[in-house]
Parts: sequence; C-alpha cells; structure tokens
Amino acid sequence: MTRRASRIALAVLVAFVLTPIVAYAAGRQKVVILGFDGADAQLVTQWMNEGKLPNLAALKADGSYAPLQPTNPPQTPVSWSSFATGTNPGKTRIFDFLMRNPADYLPDFAMNTESRRPFLFGPRNGVIVGLVSFASVFAIAFLIVILLRLRWTTRLAIATLCGLALGVPSGFVTGQFLPAEVPDAVNHRQGRTMWELAAKAGLKAQVIRVPATFPAEDIGPGRMLSGLGVPDMRGRVGTPTYYTSDPTFRQGSGTNEFSLELVRLADSRGTIETRVIGPFNKPFFHYVIDRKTAQIADPRALSDAKRRVAQELEDADVPRRIDLPLKLVATDEACTVTLSGQSQTLKVGDWSEWFTLGFPVNWVVDRAAPLQGIARFKLLRLSPHLELYLSPINFHPDCHPIAFSWPPDYAEVLRKRFGLYKTIGWPEDTWSLPSGVGDENLFLEDMNFTREKDEQILTGLLGDAKDDLYIQIFYFTDRIGHLFWRFLDPGHPAYDPALAAKFAPEVLKAYQTMDAMVGKARALAGPDALFIVCSDHGFTSFRRGVNINTWLVRNGFMTLKGQTDDPATLEKLFDTRDLFQNVDWSRTKAYALGLGSIYVNLAGRERDGVVMPGPEYEDVRRKIKDGLEALVDPATGAHPVARVWTREELYTEFDPNLIPDLRAGNSQNYRVSWQTTLGGVPPDVLEDNLKAWSGDHCSSDPGLVPGVLFVNRKLQKGDPSMIDIAPTVLKALGVDIPPEMDGKPLF
Repeated sequence: MTRRASRIALAVLVAFVLTPIVAYAAGRQKVVILGFDGADAQLVTQWMNEGKLPNLAALKADGSYAPLQPTNPPQTPVSWSSFATGTNPGKTRIFDFLMRNPADYLPDFAMNTESRRPFLFGPRNGVIVGLVSFASVFAIAFLIVILLRLRWTTRLAIATLCGLALGVPSGFVTGQFLPAEVPDAVNHRQGRTMWELAAKAGLKAQVIRVPATFPAEDIGPGRMLSGLGVPDMRGRVGTPTYYTSDPTFRQGSGTNEFSLELVRLADSRGTIETRVIGPFNKPFFHYVIDRKTAQIADPRALSDAKRRVAQELEDADVPRRIDLPLKLVATDEACTVTLSGQSQTLKVGDWSEWFTLGFPVNWVVDRAAPLQGIARFKLLRLSPHLELYLSPINFHPDCHPIAFSWPPDYAEVLRKRFGLYKTIGWPEDTWSLPSGVGDENLFLEDMNFTREKDEQILTGLLGDAKDDLYIQIFYFTDRIGHLFWRFLDPGHPAYDPALAAKFAPEVLKAYQTMDAMVGKARALAGPDALFIVCSDHGFTSFRRGVNINTWLVRNGFMTLKGQTDDPATLEKLFDTRDLFQNVDWSRTKAYALGLGSIYVNLAGRERDGVVMPGPEYEDVRRKIKDGLEALVDPATGAHPVARVWTREELYTEFDPNLIPDLRAGNSQNYRVSWQTTLGGVPPDVLEDNLKAWSGDHCSSDPGLVPGVLFVNRKLQKGDPSMIDIAPTVLKALGVDIPPEMDGKPLF
C-alpha cells in the first residue's frame, strides 16, 4: 500500500471512530439546576411583573417561564423524589412525610427509616478478635521459640502463654468497648435518578442537598451532600433546646407538636449547672436490651425483661443517653457558656460561634471514631428570667457514622474548604417560633445564616466548572413561607397588623435573595449550559385545620375506647411509640395519619383489620370520599376538602400494602390539622390555626400550589410538571431516557 493510500485509510478510520463521539458531544451540554423549595408561582409572577426580580425576569425573556405542576400530594420529599426519578409517587414510594406499618399502625418517616448493622463480627466481636489475636501471637511466638533448644511441650507452653497474654485482653476489650451493632438507615425512595444514570454514562454529577438522598448514594465520579432526611444527633428532623428559669413557661398551645426540648433552670443568676441533651446511646444500651430479650414472645414478659436489663445496664453506669455538662455564669450584663472545654460570653441578642461537642462513649470509641456534633447558642433574655436557645445538634462534618455525603469523607472536604456548616436535612429552625420560643428575628437570623453558607458552597463549587450536572436545593423560600404567611394574609387568625408591617417585607426580601443567587449562578454556569430554576410546590394560607380522625369518629368510621385529653405529640412518635392507644380497632373501619393520607382498616393487611376486601372495601372508600367532599365549615361556608382521590386515581403503579387507600386534598386556606398528622382525635372537626406556622401546601389540592420553572431555552411542552425535569436533563446530557419514567422531555 502506498504512503498516500495509508494516510487515506487512517483518515477514514479516525473519522469512523470519532464521528459518533463528536456527534454525542455535540448533542450533550452541561446542565445546572437550582431548586428553591416552596417558591410560590403567584408571588414570583407578581414580583417579577413589578420589576422586583430582575434576574428571573431576564431568564424568562431569554428562555421560558411556566408554573410547575407539583406531585400529588404537593410535599417536599414527594415532589423532589419525582424530580429525581421522573416517576410518580406510586413508583418512588415516597408519598408522604410519614408511612404507617400495617402490623402495628405506628408511623415512621417515609423517606428513610433507622436500621442497624453488625459492626465487624457483631456479638462475636470479643471471641473472634480474641481468637485471632491469640492465633497470631501464638504463631509468632512459636516461630521464635522453635529456634531455642527446648522441649516441644515447653515451646508450646510458652507460645500458648504469649497468645493468651494478648488474646484474652484484646478479646475482653473488644467485647466490652466495641459495639456489636451500629446505627444505619434505609432510603425508601425507589427509581433510578438522573444523577445515577448520568454517572453510569461516565458523567460527573454534583448533587447538593436534594431531599430523599440520605444515606448518600454512590454516584461514581460524582459528589453528593445529602439534603432533607439527614437527622440531627437525636435522630429527629431537628430538636432545638430552650433553657429558661421561668417556671410558668408552657410550649405553644401546651403540646409539643413541634420538636423542642425544654430544660428548666434553677436560677437566673450566678453559676448554673445544667446539661446539653445528647444522642441516645443505642449501640451500648438499647441494642443490648433488644439482643438480650429477643427470644421472649409474651408481651408482658418482654416488657418486664426489658426493664430488668435496662436497670442492670444503668447499675453498671451505662447511660441511656449521652448528655454533656453545661455551665452557665449569668450576670446582669451577660451570660458565659462553658461546654466541651470551650467558653463564650454572650450579651442579649448575641449568637455564639459554633461549639464543637464531643460526646464520650468509651475510651476505645472516643479515640478510634469520636462522636462529634456542632451547635450554636443565642442568649434571648437575662431578665426577668434567663432564656437561652440552643440550636439542634448537627453531626460534625467530620463525624458521619451513616454517610451523608459521597464519598463519605466529602463532608470533610467541604468543611476544610468552606468551614463548619449545617449537616441536618431540615437546616432552618421552624420549630421554636410555633412553640413560643424566641421571636421572628431568631428565625430570620438562623435562616439567613444557613442560606449564606449554602450560597458560599454554591458559588465555590459551581465556580469550579468541573461537573456535567450540577444540582443544588435551597430551603429558605419554603421555611419563610411556612412561618411568615400570616403577614401576607389579613384573613389569617394569627394576623397582626403591626407585626405584618415589620415582617411581611422579609418574604419579598427572601425572594429577592433567591433572584440574586440565580443571577450569580447563571453567570458561573456559562452561556452554553442548560440552566434550570425550579420549585417543588407553592403555598396557600393555613387558616383552619381539619381533624380528619375526628370526622371519622363522628361519622362511624373510627371508634374510640373512651375520650382522652392526651394529645398526640412528637415524643410519642419518636420515643414512647404509644400513638393510637385509644382506638378500638375491632370497630374501626378507617384512620388518618400523615398529611392527608387515609387508610382503610383492611382485613388481611392491617393487624386488626375488619373491612373485607371487595365490595365492603369499595363502599367504605366511597362513603369517606363523598362525606369529606360534602363537609362544610359552618364558620366560613366553604368546603375544607376540595377533593378526595383513591390511590388508583393518583398513581399508575403502587404497593397496595404501603400506599394510602385515599388522599384528601384541602381547599384554599385549609390544611390537615397537626393532630391528624400524628393520628390524634381532638374534640372538634375544624379549628382555627393560631400558630406561627401559618402557610402550607402539604395537604392542598396540587392545583392550588404550583411551583415555578425557568429555563434558558424555549419550552416545547405545555403544562410542565416535576416528573418532566429528569427526562429533560437526561436528553440534554445525551443519556438514554429509561422506559419507566412517566415524564417527558420539555424540549
């Protein structure tokens, strides 16, 4: 072959190989998504038209804007799970904040649940480590003594003694000071996510604070920091602590429907010794009790045995919970806080810097894998009573017993670059204000502190320009909507004209902050990137609450053993697990739990089910649906329930043992009551909502609370919804769209 012919053949071969690669690259572009939880379409449209959101207006002019249809129900974990997978909630199995267990009717979190896993060899840690240590030392010692001119029996004896000298203590230390089991978590979200599919295609994704991503997922060459679903160190959504010397303080309406720890102080001046309430000592206390009583079947005998083992552990100085000593020195001018070897002096209104908290487990764990958290104080008042606020205790970024980043040490990488940051999935404190602790400024300061760090992470990571897909979710637009909606609605029972004049502008300010962030991010993303701004739902006013279980009782679908004034609380959900104690299941046909979910007490599915499958089941559903939709609020003349859906009307595929039989969607200005979410049965079917938590969306008819969608390209599909974003992103990345996705590309 001539040299020229060889060159031509080589050129043809190169063209043959490179053409599909070039074509693929030409069809793929970088994608950047900014998600703003709860950004409301009506507010965005109004303020954009008034010229108050210039960056969003520019994005609309250059591309497209449309209200974005949320999932049904329009809840944060539900909608963002469909965003990630392009599938409806029946397929993702994230259909509410809470799910119930048919075996005992008790609720747990729908996004993820706590589990446990063996550590090393589990309960055999001491025996196996002792034997391995013995065998290793025995072998080494025997090889050494074999060189000596000794009898075989003497050699064996020396090697055995050496092996025992290390094997026995190492086995004892391992058995006593290392846990047999450690906490773990299971993510219940089903479906392949857009970032998982991108990673399998060899692309790099950066996924920051997306809900329902805990524990963090392996996304190959990409990076992840988990969002909503990461607990605080108490294992809760978020648990602030309120220290007060006021003996008359009572939380909110008198019930802890919000997560708050109350610690009463013996004095308001001088040196005060108190405590920080820490995490439960589950590996060395609760798990031990479970293992030692696992073979007992009789409920009464099991309860007695658990109490006996718990007492034995307490007598051996094994704590149920790892609290920390806290010393306060209060004067008329300031309060000095001393905790975990750190001291800071605060004046009224001051926030502390981060305290790093070390929770002592035992001398082995403390050296090998210390349990660390971070928290901040704010001094609320010194007179007439001492009032001190402590934020929820976040896991320290360097402490991740259950990974909330991928790789697990990515949390540490971010900390080294950006400093300490909140790791909890619900980072803004929305619990204290509705509980009567602090004021609106406490919430705003905490919200802005959180948002500023998240914005710093955004500009830093997006500025690296190393990712094919970048996604980051921000929650402050949702949180201010929940607590400040009463300032936008003169018809709300908690509306106060003076407070509204002061704090209503803060809602606009939050949206303008969002707008400014969009401008910065768009510049960093570059002109060639597909740039998407979206929200998972909007808002409506929460003026009145609907007690669905009370309606079920009054209409013969639920029967109680007797009236009770004991409300459902978060302590019962998290700790004692004694919800639904007053329900007579043998005469109950249906019950409500969560934010609009209604379950039929179905025979063969629920533990004490009485409703037979088939015609009786359908009759119960039809009567509940008709009755709730016909309900009229005598105070307003409105229908509080806009519509009740069967699960077949909502989802194409679902697990019949998991998905609720019915879902109630509320009308404007109504929401499922707080007590209904926990299975409570208050006296009245309808009640005013007097709490600061005054705006909502969770149980609304989805058509009332659309989110927003901005894209720097022209939309070719009308009426976009959350399930359309994942296939749109995959198409832009040049990745095949899997057939199970319900959504369709918008371009």
